[in-house]
Amino acid sequence: MVRRRNYVLFWVLLTWSCAVVPGWSQHDVGQTVDHALLGPRPSQQRGHAWVRRHPFTIMGLVRGYPRPFDLTQYRQAGFSALLAWEPGSYQELLPTVAAGRMPFVVHLEHWGGKEVNRNGVTEDVLQDAIRQIDSQTNRDYIRGVASHPGCIGFLANDEAVQLSYMRYTRQLLQWLRRQHPDKLAFGNAHPDPWGGGYDRYIDEFAAIVEPDVLMTDVYPLSVPNGLAANYFAILSDIRKTALAHGMPYWMFIQSFHSTGAFDRRLPSDSDLRLQLFVPLTLGYTGIIYFTYDVAFERGLVDKTGQPNRLHHDATGANREVAYLGRSLRFLTSTEFGCVPGSHREDGKLVPNTVRRGTREPDLSTQPLRGIAIESPGEGQDVMLGMFRDDQGGRYFMVTNLWHDADTKADDRALSVTLRLGPEVRELHRLNRLTGEVEQLPIREGSVQIHLPGGTGDLFKVDDGKFPGLTESR
Repeated sequence: MVRRRNYVLFWVLLTWSCAVVPGWSQHDVGQTVDHALLGPRPSQQRGHAWVRRHPFTIMGLVRGYPRPFDLTQYRQAGFSALLAWEPGSYQELLPTVAAGRMPFVVHLEHWGGKEVNRNGVTEDVLQDAIRQIDSQTNRDYIRGVASHPGCIGFLANDEAVQLSYMRYTRQLLQWLRRQHPDKLAFGNAHPDPWGGGYDRYIDEFAAIVEPDVLMTDVYPLSVPNGLAANYFAILSDIRKTALAHGMPYWMFIQSFHSTGAFDRRLPSDSDLRLQLFVPLTLGYTGIIYFTYDVAFERGLVDKTGQPNRLHHDATGANREVAYLGRSLRFLTSTEFGCVPGSHREDGKLVPNTVRRGTREPDLSTQPLRGIAIESPGEGQDVMLGMFRDDQGGRYFMVTNLWHDADTKADDRALSVTLRLGPEVRELHRLNRLTGEVEQLPIREGSVQIHLPGGTGDLFKVDDGKFPGLTESR
């Protein structure tokens, strides 16, 4: 656990050892800083600019097992890029990926970990490790990786928790930006670094590491059914912190099956869609599958290398996410909340419990004044996300939260009524199946929609000018 005294020590040492970065100010742990008043940091500008310049990020983590890697099969699943994870696979994997013109990110595993990823690291040891970052060996390694056409970024030092390791990783990312200013440089935060105070850790990670993109990994689908109780809270913490620090934010999702002490089910169609569309509803602009190939029992492919049922499910879902993502890259999340349905209890219709880590949104002044879920049942709830574009245009996204193990999305579909404010003249939807904008009929102030399990739709109030659609698909 990073204790308060270590956190204070960090600021003292940082002031002594390096120049203060614009927009990064000392503050109490967990306290929100108004970074808009301080001015954007370079990484803020880099991260958002990178996201807007590139297609919506849908990547699979590829370990290179089983071999040989089938890039055609990978591409068919609808991924826009690839995350190369195991350094031992790069010699074979990267030329294949580059030759196939698939953009890729490279994982830099445990850089500096032996020296600084432990307790009791002195300032002298840390500073010496930082100086060694700019070694000829490291420069040659990065130059060799980046020489493959299609390298778009680096993910360094996965799940850093130790204060000394986060400080080292910060310097590593800055070095990478100097070497390759066109490429993304980021890390992945731990989902459970200690027994409490996750929002505190995430705030420290964002402030200290200063990644171009803030992200973590959440694998919420245990055996035999259900969803981790802290799922929405973690997504909310990442969103809140990223917005406070002016960073885009991404998410690793569960796309594997494992057994034993860490038992996780292979996501069903409705499970997978929930993990894709809920982050979108909260403003996430990138999704990474853990894993595409085999880390435990199976991913989207089995140990034989053959695609399985999840590969088929991902192919359809990723296409829909990519269509919505074209516009979502240019939107800023302003609010989100859970709209609970109802269920019968002792012969009476009672409200469902609001999902942990969320709250019911106040729609009294919004263009969307209410949401009605037509059929009662436990778990039959929706998530609502509100957005603005750079010109102040208003958007919202509604996602069906009903899902179950071994269940198709169509078998967990909900009919939903959207009740609009009297000032709303038109409502447009970005069709997730076609990528086209469609105007929806408003009848008596309401619009009816149908959402498969785990799936969401994106709407714009009044005009149908969604950003990002003029780019080639």
